[in-house]
Amino acid sequence: MVSAVQAEKRMKAAVIDRLLEGQRVDDDSVLISEMTVANWTRRADIVLANGRLWAFEIKSEADRLVRLPGQVNTFAAHFEKLTIVVAPRFEAQVREMLPDGVGLWVEESDGCLKERVRSRALPLKLDAALSLMTAADLRGFLSCNGVRYIKGAPRAILEEMANEFPVVDLANAAREAVKQRFRRSHRAFVERRASVGTLAAIDALRRFDQKKAKQNDAVLPLFPLPELELANDHPLLFEAPAGRVLKRRLSRA
Repeated sequence: MVSAVQAEKRMKAAVIDRLLEGQRVDDDSVLISEMTVANWTRRADIVLANGRLWAFEIKSEADRLVRLPGQVNTFAAHFEKLTIVVAPRFEAQVREMLPDGVGLWVEESDGCLKERVRSRALPLKLDAALSLMTAADLRGFLSCNGVRYIKGAPRAILEEMANEFPVVDLANAAREAVKQRFRRSHRAFVERRASVGTLAAIDALRRFDQKKAKQNDAVLPLFPLPELELANDHPLLFEAPAGRVLKRRLSRA
């Protein structure tokens, strides 16, 4: 019997394979697993950041739909596209609750995904764009747009300053900030997928929980580091659940 974790992981792999086979993932795109939004209250199963932020919420055979309405409301507000991916037994029930513009994919008996309802892209709203950027992202955006004396400004002030700029500019900045934040783990996934396949490589997309990290603006992803030739007793090397991780040496400056 397939466990809930295994069922969800299998469907995640199917989503990623469909996106890759449909040429939705180009060299500038980034795939993300378990991306948190809304002050870490919600976690999107898969996100594709390309020209838009496209979220996928998965409900496998072992899941329930109790949380789905709240998840849909949150993800629809924080991403530009949203698709719900479900096991066949949920199709009719999800169709009944599906808001206008939200897509629906259904898993078929062979494990492939069939699009039942096409998702529609909507512009990213101001609040969502701001929430997707860290304080460092906001400082970078403001600095690039000629705003000075922001080094020690608190986040609330940075957001107030950012509010003066067009929403489309903030949306573009948020999208690029998300890509930059997850690009390293995406590249590790792509490298692993080439040798072991999508299902076995998915763990490379995992990252530290930003809420628990000591430094929100400097978060390291969890994935093997094959490009580094380090001794097993290296003082900064430790074993994490997803593989070897090199600790960040904090600056004393």
